[in-house]
Amino acid sequence: MEKQEISKRGFWEILLPALFLSFTFFIFGPLELYISNIAEFWFSLGDVLWPSVLAGFLVCMLLFLVGIFLRGNWREYYICLLIGVGVALYIQGNFVKTDYGVLDGRAIQWENYTSTAIWNTLLWIACIVLPFVGRTLFKKQYKTGVTLVSGCVLLVQMITLGTLFLTTDFSKQKEGEVHLSAKNLYTVSQQKNVIIFILDAFDQRFLDQILIESPEIADLFDGFTSYSNTSCMFPGTQGSMPYIMTGQVYKNEQPYDAYIEEACKNTDYYHKLRDEGFDIGLYTTDRFLSSEMKETFLTNAEKEKIPVKSPVSLEKAMLRLAAFRYFPHIIKPYVWFYSGVFDELKAEQAESKVVAFPAGNTIFYQSLKEDGLKLLPDQNVYRLIHLVGAHPPVYMNSDITIAEKGKATYITQGKACLKIMGEYLNQLKELGIYDQSMVVITADHGESSTLGAFPIFMIKEFEQHGNLKFSETPISHSNLMPTIFNALGIETRKNENTIYQVNEADDIEREYYWFQWNTVDKNYMPDLLEYQVTKEGQLYLTGNQYTYQGVKTFAPYAYEIGSEIISMDFDPRRYFLDGLASIESNGQGVYWVWTWGKSGRILLNVGDGLEGLTGNFVFSGIYAPPQKLIIRSGDRVLYDGEIFSPEEIVSFNIPSECIKNGWLTLNLEYPNAISPESRGESADYRDLAFSFSSIRFYENAG
Repeated sequence: MEKQEISKRGFWEILLPALFLSFTFFIFGPLELYISNIAEFWFSLGDVLWPSVLAGFLVCMLLFLVGIFLRGNWREYYICLLIGVGVALYIQGNFVKTDYGVLDGRAIQWENYTSTAIWNTLLWIACIVLPFVGRTLFKKQYKTGVTLVSGCVLLVQMITLGTLFLTTDFSKQKEGEVHLSAKNLYTVSQQKNVIIFILDAFDQRFLDQILIESPEIADLFDGFTSYSNTSCMFPGTQGSMPYIMTGQVYKNEQPYDAYIEEACKNTDYYHKLRDEGFDIGLYTTDRFLSSEMKETFLTNAEKEKIPVKSPVSLEKAMLRLAAFRYFPHIIKPYVWFYSGVFDELKAEQAESKVVAFPAGNTIFYQSLKEDGLKLLPDQNVYRLIHLVGAHPPVYMNSDITIAEKGKATYITQGKACLKIMGEYLNQLKELGIYDQSMVVITADHGESSTLGAFPIFMIKEFEQHGNLKFSETPISHSNLMPTIFNALGIETRKNENTIYQVNEADDIEREYYWFQWNTVDKNYMPDLLEYQVTKEGQLYLTGNQYTYQGVKTFAPYAYEIGSEIISMDFDPRRYFLDGLASIESNGQGVYWVWTWGKSGRILLNVGDGLEGLTGNFVFSGIYAPPQKLIIRSGDRVLYDGEIFSPEEIVSFNIPSECIKNGWLTLNLEYPNAISPESRGESADYRDLAFSFSSIRFYENAG
């Protein structure tokens, strides 16, 4: 076969589409994601820039060479394919905004995105087919069109990337940036130890279930008291961890990074601890502490740049992140991953030989078992150690081994975490310093698929021994540091209470700020809904919402007759006091929300003068049907029946006598609710019954 010569024009007709496709996915995709979320990554621009450029170049050359060796129509078909896939990637990555939630390890319910799968697949087919159609219908203009489309979109992406480079502050990526390491993580004192474990997302309900299933785990906690009515400040780590470490609450009054600087500057915690001769180590995410604080107070602060363990692995992780954004919906389940994998790529510093702090449960446990705790003879020790805890994705068996895919649950991982704590406590005993140690085991927040307000909280004071005790005293994370300072004989502020200054009978109100992640303004946290937490553990809205635009107020539980409760305009849990999970969406305007547990309560301020109401419940799913639904108002049963299919609509009458001074309270019962975990279907431990797609209330005719 004779060699086919390629003209200069033909050269560009192959090169531009190859460059367009490779630049879009391998260069623009990873770099745009990195720069737009720079505060979330620990590695520098240089760590991701050159591997991305190299990958893009190699792929471009490969695609170009394939085109060179193709002949006749096959070459033109190949060019059509490159253009079609390139355009589809560009549109998908930059204009298709399907809400899959935060990549925090929680599994995505792909079966709820059927309509998205259909239209998104059709979009990709159209993008790929159109260049072939254009070649057939417009043969003369086709090749010019290929060059223009490739060149123009390439130019747009280059200008966008250039703008990002010019307008982004890379100053925090400098070589000398102070960061947290694992230095002294496994050291303790012969004198005094204050050790706080933060087990991320370890909900009190997990602990309750664990102690029912495995009561022997309580034997690990000699001298501890478990406070089952503990509230946190936020449902997520980004709000809770800085609060725990500084005592300063964030209410969106300033950009988040400015808050961190100010909170670290204003807290007096570490001045007091340093004055008492404590070696202070805080082992958590760098972003939650200011550089000044790290450098001034923390012995685990390092100035060396954190090296990347493997540039190839980092590039693979960035490409997988880009793939989740740029690939069609039907492929996303195969490229979904937990963003926490980036932390696993931190390597040992070349000079200090200190490893950046690992948050993984298994990494911490392995080092603890292999190397053990070491004594610091001359100083007191203060350690705050933030571990993965029961945060998804769950991956641990209860015996602290890695589970087979799909076998781990929140409960097995929770048991593993508690056994890791048991090993740490046992080593304190073996070193003969258990009595010299005050240990707190808590979580930054509860399970945030619900309101997430109740983390575990267990505490052992100095010289404390005995069986695990239980208390329902209504405390919060605001009582943590006053309790520690009280034990150390350090003076606290007048308005600060220890856990022992709070009584179960006290009519106290604790504050809580709920949010749901969005991307309105990445310099701030999402809008914060303020709740008051009663001594009984009930959450009630105050009517305040803290946004980056200021404080907004609303009438709590005010319900406009006939309006939809299941809506993304506001969280439906504004009307549910309990018994409801987070609202979910397929990204295309279809919303639903699952019940959680065997009961729930609705509170509505409907106003006076009504002749009664009619309630309408529409379902999008029934788990393990049939499911029984009972609706009461006080002692009156308004509905009692079994639901077999989501096509059934529940309609029930609410007499005017049920409305007291304009307020309506409905108690919902789902006695047959059951978890997918107990049925062996998945790791989902929630007791599910109904998925609501609509809840409305209408006024009865007079």
